[in-house]
Amino acid sequence: MPIPTTNIVTPGTSVNIILKADQPTGRTVSGVISEVLTRGNHPRGIKVRLRDGRVGRVQSLVSTSSSSSSYSSLGDSTGGEGKRVRFVGDEEGESRPEERVGLDAYVVPGVGGRQQGGRRGGMTSQSQRQSDFEYSIVKCPVCGEFEGDEAAVAHHVAGHFD
Repeated sequence: MPIPTTNIVTPGTSVNIILKADQPTGRTVSGVISEVLTRGNHPRGIKVRLRDGRVGRVQSLVSTSSSSSSYSSLGDSTGGEGKRVRFVGDEEGESRPEERVGLDAYVVPGVGGRQQGGRRGGMTSQSQRQSDFEYSIVKCPVCGEFEGDEAAVAHHVAGHFD
């Protein structure tokens, strides 16, 4: 289904949009356009503001037969932050717009890299492990008094010229 053009997307039209935060997952939400924010057509969809204040890009129009019946039987209520939120009931003939959610919505990033059970060739010596953590100590070239690693000295030197 192609993305709707500016000829169709006007205030008062019922649409399915993707919010900025949901772009990676492709999850869509429905609403009625309050304001069109994009001047022309856009390949990812025309940016609009819905009546409840949410902003996103239009992906499709809500079919007129289901939108008129579902919106007429819906009640408006106020959300926790003072925004208007619509609750869709599951009565006869009502259906929610299909939400497309990718697997990346459920993947939790790991805590760290892969753990290595052991290294080939036996244990590494204590001196080899310590060399991984060594860093060079540098003196401040401006005053000659401050000593530290390269990043600390760079920060200190910048303080001389502020």
